[in-house]
Amino acid sequence: MKADFAIGKWQIFMGDCRVSDGERSIKLEPKAMDLLVVLANAKGELVARDDIFAQVWKNQIIADHVLYNLIANLRKILEADPHKPELIITVPKKGYRLAQISTISENPALPANQDRRVKNRRTKSKSWHTLVNVLAGFVIFGIMAYWINKPTTQLSPEPTTISIQASSQPSIAVLPFDVYDSEPNLSYFADGLSEEIIHQLTTIPELAVVSRTSSFAFRDQEVDIQTIANKLNSQFVLEGSIRKSADQMRVTIQLIKAQTGTHLWSKVFDVTEKDVFKLQQDISLSIVDSLLPDYGQVPSGKLRAHPKLGDAYLYYLRGNAMAAKATVEYHQKAIDEFNKAIELQPDYALAHVAIALNTMVLYQYREIASEAARQIAENAIENALTKDPYLALAHTAQGLVHVNFGEFELAEDAFKTALNLDPALPLAHHNYGYLLWLQDKHKQALDHFQIALARSPMSAITNFAVADSLFITGQLNDALKQYQHCTELLPDYPACHLGIANFYRFSLDAEKAHQHMLKAKQNLADDNIYWITAKTVDALWENDIQTAYELKDSIATFGGGGYLELQLKTLINNRIDKADEWLVELENIVQQWPENKSAKLALALNYYLSEKCQSALNLYESVLQNDRELHGKFNVAAWGISHMANMADCYLQLDQKEPLASLLTQLTEQLAGFDTAEHTIPGVKLVEAKLSYLTENRDKGQALLSEIKQLDWPLNWVMEIDPLIAKAK
Repeated sequence: MKADFAIGKWQIFMGDCRVSDGERSIKLEPKAMDLLVVLANAKGELVARDDIFAQVWKNQIIADHVLYNLIANLRKILEADPHKPELIITVPKKGYRLAQISTISENPALPANQDRRVKNRRTKSKSWHTLVNVLAGFVIFGIMAYWINKPTTQLSPEPTTISIQASSQPSIAVLPFDVYDSEPNLSYFADGLSEEIIHQLTTIPELAVVSRTSSFAFRDQEVDIQTIANKLNSQFVLEGSIRKSADQMRVTIQLIKAQTGTHLWSKVFDVTEKDVFKLQQDISLSIVDSLLPDYGQVPSGKLRAHPKLGDAYLYYLRGNAMAAKATVEYHQKAIDEFNKAIELQPDYALAHVAIALNTMVLYQYREIASEAARQIAENAIENALTKDPYLALAHTAQGLVHVNFGEFELAEDAFKTALNLDPALPLAHHNYGYLLWLQDKHKQALDHFQIALARSPMSAITNFAVADSLFITGQLNDALKQYQHCTELLPDYPACHLGIANFYRFSLDAEKAHQHMLKAKQNLADDNIYWITAKTVDALWENDIQTAYELKDSIATFGGGGYLELQLKTLINNRIDKADEWLVELENIVQQWPENKSAKLALALNYYLSEKCQSALNLYESVLQNDRELHGKFNVAAWGISHMANMADCYLQLDQKEPLASLLTQLTEQLAGFDTAEHTIPGVKLVEAKLSYLTENRDKGQALLSEIKQLDWPLNWVMEIDPLIAKAK
């Protein structure tokens, strides 16, 4: 059989959905072949992502990660090195093109099998584009703003599976159902059925259920059940399919024991559209009977309320599909769909909540003004809670609104209410964790992030948050493993690469830091504030002080600024002998934003560097006396800065022995808790040297300083501006 065209050494056989290099013949899934043909038709020119979606998926609304997964799988087959593609080229933020195309047939067309099923195949996902990941808040960049994290080993093509909080509970993942029909609406109903089964099962406390976000990450992929289960930490998998004839639907379900691949049972349900909600409960009951035979009846009272007839439910499902694409345009379109649902069903609580969540995302993109966004979101939440006061998702949305507007106590009340109603809701756990993170309660935040990750193991932002929190609390080995897992699982997710780049800076591997900066840049615009901050850090660490100085004013200082941004400006201004000017500017910032703890800490640091100990202590004590965790963060110590050591030095100079003794004990415990045995972090060694001098162990202090000087640490000059180290010399 003659090949239709070739890509590099690979002969492409469209009719057989097959590629061959002369030695191997590999069967492709149909969508992968469709994608290759679309790219080939462009004859090496760029094909925009929207054009790919239009040609490959026709009228269906598909999340971006589905395309990314197909590209990743094709690269594994066709490329010599999938991480350095030479055949399927990414044009960042635009689309893809093919290289090395030859012998293309005249006008190759997509295989015209109209009955081809819209198959939900499976493999690893880059699910950071899904709705929950973005809704997990504006969190995606809230946490990323302090992105100081780290990993170390060479990336591998397949992600390492990390088991989070192993449990004796039976665990199950409900995969998106296969659809044997080209009608787009049936795909929406299939997704709705899977989602409602997931929700119904989460009402069973004795059953651990993987979230929709993670289960649906395997759509349109070809991966075996065992691999899926391993990535989702799931013992059982439910998969199914739907066919439709006239107004009759046939739903086939299989419950599979993942470890052995054994089908525990297979059931067939013949229903009409109006019976779909009862079907969901029947399937849930069958699962519970198998996994928890002594449990009893599934609580039907916790079913979510959807309109039983008409188009309102369809509009809601269409809105969810659009929101999952996670772009400004599609969030706006999603809101339009949810509004259509409400026009038909004014008391549709879930549609009201969806409007609130999507509105807050648009506010984060600054597409809606703050007052307008708040009014829309709160009206929608009020409408939802009027209909269903026990809807956990509505209380979670309320918590997000309060977090976004700095109302932390109200936010905590809302999240606690949500978790009382639904203890397993990943969105509530993640955003409660973010609230705690904002208050520098990092250990408590980590607990909630880990619970969220256990239920949503494919969530990009939650993978990131777990690694970030491990790092900030000094659990370096665990943070390293989690960050490696995140980058391998989600290689196009920029936050993970920025985190790894920062780790490599701290551990003095500039080359690897640069490699990961380049990977992050592929998915960040030039004017992205987090990219600008990362470039400023890079310049500082490369001793390109002029570039760092030029970039520093582009770093975000909204609301007075975050600590990382203010610390960067402190170091840059001290490096170029403009410390006095910066001190005056910081004083003005604190006067303008008196509640900003980060600004107060930064000003206290600058007072200390200027040897104004009493002024430094006044500020330090006002911020830290009731919250020692604020100045015990590893990401601060890794820069060679310790607010605790600074305070201790000032207490020593002012002969305040009691607070000095207490602080030295805390600093000793803090440093002992940092997991640095396998990592060389010069900044931490500098803090250890300060502790040695403060405890009158001068010999150890000098030895540590000598060790730091022998390292190629770009920030060696920090020792010159530190008053205690300068005096110790």
